[in-house]
Amino acid sequence: MKSCEKCQGSMIVERAVDLEVGLSILYFVCLNCGKRVQAEREPRPLVH
Repeated sequence: MKSCEKCQGSMIVERAVDLEVGLSILYFVCLNCGKRVQAEREPRPLVH
């Protein structure tokens, strides 16, 4: 599991989806402080 740079808390993977544009991207989210860090370089299309 990845640890947060800010508070050393545990981070989980979360997917953010933009239905208007049709893209999704993965983030690491800290369970302790809520900090988000991108896990992917660029968003992916929802439909291939």
